[in-house]
Amino acid sequence: MVVKYATGLIFDDIFVYSLNLKNMKTFYKKPATILAMICMVAVLISSCKNNDDDFEPVVYGDANIRLTNTVSGSNSQDFYQADTKLTTTAIAYAETSSLIKLKAGNSIISFKNTGTATTTASLNVGLETNINYTAFYYTNAGGSGQIFGFSDDNVAPASGKVKIRFVNLGSALNNTLNINVAGGAAVITGLGFEKATTYATLDAGTNLEFTVLNSGITVPISGTSFVSGKIYTIWFDAAINTTAKFHIIQQN
Repeated sequence: MVVKYATGLIFDDIFVYSLNLKNMKTFYKKPATILAMICMVAVLISSCKNNDDDFEPVVYGDANIRLTNTVSGSNSQDFYQADTKLTTTAIAYAETSSLIKLKAGNSIISFKNTGTATTTASLNVGLETNINYTAFYYTNAGGSGQIFGFSDDNVAPASGKVKIRFVNLGSALNNTLNINVAGGAAVITGLGFEKATTYATLDAGTNLEFTVLNSGITVPISGTSFVSGKIYTIWFDAAINTTAKFHIIQQN
């Protein structure tokens, strides 16, 4: 199953990520209509402002997030929630952080070039309490920094199995990706840029391969990385439009 990057709904210039997927949720931002209803109740006990710039995030507890820098040639990135820097080590290209604790609820998250105030990407998000998320810093086809993220499935697969999801962040690609068992059945077809899949359950040690549609180039992914009981995310980037590079993140 391929997950569309986002269904865009506009509420007072807030871009809302609206996807209903079992065990996998993208970042969300609460609609202004809902916020207005909350304000109507809250005004009975305190003042409530409608201006989004003045809206304080609703904090429910903590969430956790794992961060990856997918932008080749970029500076290492620091990660912020509002004005608070949460990373202790900057994230270089192709590196993934360990899980980082952050506040659940509504907030602005951002990446900045390490040691500077230069914001490379930011996003209004809503995070659920006690949920683990994975987020990627990437650039769109125009070269602008973006953030793409979703929740993790932490339920380990059965013995002898692995769970793998795939994310296409190759802005240079003109065509979609197909992922197969090596020499065999399709796992995912038509994975477009800025899209991710739900988890596929495969035998541990399964060799995979992928192609860019109509390129004629097949790239192997060795199954030696896929250990029984583990959960993985494989993300793709690309410097040219005929093939991509793959990177493996182990979740557990």
